[in-house]
Amino acid sequence: MTVDTPIKALLPEVELTQGKPRSFWRDSLRRLRRDKLTLLAIVILLTMTAISLFGPIIAENSFGLSPNKTNILDKYRAPGEDGYLLGTDQLGRDQLLRLMIGGRISLSIAYAASLLSISIGVLLGIVAGYYGGLVDDVFTWFITTLTSIPTIFLLLLAAIIWSPSPLVLILMLALLSWIDTARLVRGEVLALRESDFVTAAHALGASSRRIMFNHMLPNLLPIVIVNLAINAGSLILAESALSFLGLGIQPPTASWGNMLTESRTYFVQAVHLVIWPGLLISLTVICFFLIGDGLRDALDPRSTRQ
Repeated sequence: MTVDTPIKALLPEVELTQGKPRSFWRDSLRRLRRDKLTLLAIVILLTMTAISLFGPIIAENSFGLSPNKTNILDKYRAPGEDGYLLGTDQLGRDQLLRLMIGGRISLSIAYAASLLSISIGVLLGIVAGYYGGLVDDVFTWFITTLTSIPTIFLLLLAAIIWSPSPLVLILMLALLSWIDTARLVRGEVLALRESDFVTAAHALGASSRRIMFNHMLPNLLPIVIVNLAINAGSLILAESALSFLGLGIQPPTASWGNMLTESRTYFVQAVHLVIWPGLLISLTVICFFLIGDGLRDALDPRSTRQ
């Protein structure tokens, strides 16, 4: 080594990088970027969401098309026939437009119900885990009682009592799908409340509310995000199951679930009526589950997938 040796050559390679310092979220994003399957699922899901949101608006305002416009003379048109890209149904309605409207309803229910159920689960789980004692005992008793009753039975009972409009269906699904999230959050909080940073916050006089939502909640975000994606896929299936039983969104309002249910009767005359809503439901659920699985690997600091 000579006097003329550049000072940078004496430093470790990692110190020469001009990028930002490493952090948990930056490392997670780097792992996620390398997961091509998860990125593909995200792109597909975002594309379907964008088409469902803006497709009907463009079709109605630019081309004067309506998803509920009937034309008996054009019923059972095959895909591509007479200008109908995905064919028509038993009333001559454009299948593509109805799939876009149905996607708007089904995806909105999945997103909204999942967000609401996650919020309920996080709130109840963090309170039960933090306070423990009688609060945790009551929480555990309530969870045990609720899980002893089949969820589909409660959904059927609620659907019979209340008219299953999209808003009612969102509330029904959210109020019956928060249990798994609450259990996960409770378990994590039971471990976190013994952590050094929580003890230090107590010693500095932080309130219980501040400890729960300013200190504990950020540490719960990884499992909450993963559970949000997986829960949304499950809720798509739940809405489809209710529609299959005739207790979901009611026609003429389209959803992928009731479109698939109606198409069973016309399977012989127009098989495309079964294929498209079934394919979109399956593809959406697979995308949600792939995203959940990919996020779980990306947000796990012990993951070997770099």
